[in-house]
Amino acid sequence: MTLIPFFFYLCAAVLVLASLFVVLARNPLYNVLALVVVIFCLSTLFMLLEAYFVGMVLLLVYAGAVLVFFLFVVMCLNLNTPSLITAKQNRFRLWGGLAAFMFLAGLFLALKSFIAAQNLEQSSIRGTIEIIGKILFTEYLLPFELTSLLLLIAIFGIVSLAKGALYFGKEESTT
Repeated sequence: MTLIPFFFYLCAAVLVLASLFVVLARNPLYNVLALVVVIFCLSTLFMLLEAYFVGMVLLLVYAGAVLVFFLFVVMCLNLNTPSLITAKQNRFRLWGGLAAFMFLAGLFLALKSFIAAQNLEQSSIRGTIEIIGKILFTEYLLPFELTSLLLLIAIFGIVSLAKGALYFGKEESTT
């Protein structure tokens, strides 16, 4: 008996709990740290599924770069100020309900796809670098380039938010 199913279910359970903590935690710093745990668990799941390249890229790109930006912004913006904590958030309930509906619809489609995939024969395509590179730079070239543009815009936004938080946090002297 192998330990792979045990580790798979363990990582999946930790992933679900950490994902809930990302959404339900009140402190933004804890949200980001729980998101790091989610990325590590997801990367581990890809490794267990023998998609080593995808797992390592997920770990390096998201846990190593994107989450560092998130953490930087959270630390610079000081989101625990009393005005932000006590602000009325009723206007976001509609958006939250819409997001929950979209999540449930996506979950339904994923389950439907999973059930349909159970009837297919086993594929020899694994998460190798050659196959991913061929698909990424031929069939999915436009989404790949748009994603890189989106990340560039996110970097500019993070820098401008952090710069604004640093400027607005200090009072100017009148001497």
